Amino acid sequence: LVFRDLVVFIAQLQCTLLDIYTVLQFVKILYPLLNTLPSRPVLANPNWMGCFTNNTQVCKVLYFAGVPVWLVHREEFIPPTMNIIQPVHLTYPDHIVKTVYMENGVVKPFPAI
Repeated sequence: LVFRDLVVFIAQLQCTLLDIYTVLQFVKILYPLLNTLPSRPVLANPNWMGCFTNNTQVCKVLYFAGVPVWLVHREEFIPPTMNIIQPVHLTYPDHIVKTVYMENGVVKPFPAI
């Protein structure tokens, strides 16, 4: 194997192992909470990345199950009974370079790995 092929193989292996770990954590921790929703929110797990949703019902279920969740919604459509800890306004970065790398007028893309 060429070194670059080995790097790609290891990256795919890591991705597969993380997928397996995630499914096992879901079945062990989250699935029971989603089946019988607690009456009070469970403390959010700081190790979880969380999720984004635009559905208020999904947001409520995940919040009560202890999943960090961000509701992406226009302010006027958010119910007044919803507990909002901190509103965040979306910003779009304008400093990202979007041009293709060139050397002496010749396009030289980086190799795909």
